[in-house]
Amino acid sequence: MFAPSLLSGRSADDVNGEPARTHVRIAVVLFALTVIAGAVDAITFLGLGHAFAALTTGNVLFLGFGVVRAGTPVARPAEALAAFVAGTVAAHLVVTRLDRGGRRWFVPALCLEAATVLLAGLTVVGVSGRRTPPEFATAIAVALLAAAMGWRSRVMMQAGIPDMPTTVLQITLVKFLSGLLPGRSAAAREPVLPQARRLGTVLGVFVGGVTGALLLRLGPGPALLCVAALSGGVAAGYAGARRLRPPPDSARVR
Repeated sequence: MFAPSLLSGRSADDVNGEPARTHVRIAVVLFALTVIAGAVDAITFLGLGHAFAALTTGNVLFLGFGVVRAGTPVARPAEALAAFVAGTVAAHLVVTRLDRGGRRWFVPALCLEAATVLLAGLTVVGVSGRRTPPEFATAIAVALLAAAMGWRSRVMMQAGIPDMPTTVLQITLVKFLSGLLPGRSAAAREPVLPQARRLGTVLGVFVGGVTGALLLRLGPGPALLCVAALSGGVAAGYAGARRLRPPPDSARVR
C-alpha cells in the first residue's frame, strides 16, 4: 500500500472549489523536479562519463552492449545502476516507515536528495575545481547522483502522482500521444490537466537536458552546485506553500 497521492483526495482547495488550481501548482513543482532530473543526467553523461543517473534504461543498455562489443565502457554504467538500486532501497525503507507513522516525508525526502547532489558537487569542486575530476572523484560523484535519483524515483512512486514520475518518460509519452490520436469518443477524451502533466514531463526532461548541458560550461562541479541549489529551492518552496502540501485525508493508491 502506497502513501497518499498528492493529486487525489480532498484538500482545503476542494472545499473552496479550487481543486484544479491546487493540481496545477503541484504539477509546477513536479515539472521543476523533472527538469532537475534531466539536468543531472546531462551532467552525469556529458561531464562525468558515459552513464546515466536517472535513466537506468541507458545503463542497462550499455551493459548489454559491453557483453557483445569488447571495449565498451561498462564500469561506470554498472556503478550507476548499483547506486540507483541502493538509493531506491534506502528510500523504500525510510519513506514507508515514516508514512506508516503518519509523519510527513515528501519535503524531507526532497531535502535529502538536494543534499546528496550538493555533496556530489562539493566533491568534484573540492578535488578539481571547474575541471573534469579524476577517476576516483568521478566515481564518487556518479554514485551519489545515481543514488539520489534512485531515492527520488521511489519517493515519486510513494507519492502516487499520475503521469509525472519526474525521472522517466517513455510510458508518459505514449499516454500523451494516445490522448491526441483519433479514435476516442468525445466522452472518452482525456481531460486537459492529465495531458498537460504528461506534456510537462516530456518537456521537463528536454529542458533539463538543455539546462545541464549549458551549466557544464561552468564545469561539472559548479554545474552540480547549481542543480543542488535549484533542488533545494524547490524543496523550500514546496515546504513554504501551504496549498502544495499533500492533503492529510487523501485516498491511498494501491
